[in-house]
Amino acid sequence: MAELLQLAGITLDATASSREEAVSICGSLLVDLGAVSQEYADAMWEREQIFPSELGDGFAIPHGTDESRQYVTFDQLVFVRFAEPVSWVNEDISVCVGIASQGDGHVEILGNLADLLMDEDSAHTLRTTSDPEVIRDLILKGA
Repeated sequence: MAELLQLAGITLDATASSREEAVSICGSLLVDLGAVSQEYADAMWEREQIFPSELGDGFAIPHGTDESRQYVTFDQLVFVRFAEPVSWVNEDISVCVGIASQGDGHVEILGNLADLLMDEDSAHTLRTTSDPEVIRDLILKGA
């Protein structure tokens, strides 16, 4: 199984003009990494419209629907930081962590990510570092 967060899945200067485009960027990265098929990427936007993935503090966690898990080849995260915040539903989002999970692994991933974001220093590092390895190591430390 591939590493949960690959360096190729980290983008630090993305540009998106809408929430839909931001989710699409996450989905495309997951497709490019071979973790999911396009059906899963499409389901990420479907789910986002039903239940927005904002976590607060400028972070969102787009992921697919339960039904779309069949299109996940292996569990994978992608990390997308935007050069300019993207208007979401209730706040502006600076960072999206896209999630692809075959089973219930995403529940643990979400819990670890929430813990990470509650730590002010860790959240600040995720928002500001220019080193993808630092981001990968910080996220995987909790996984």
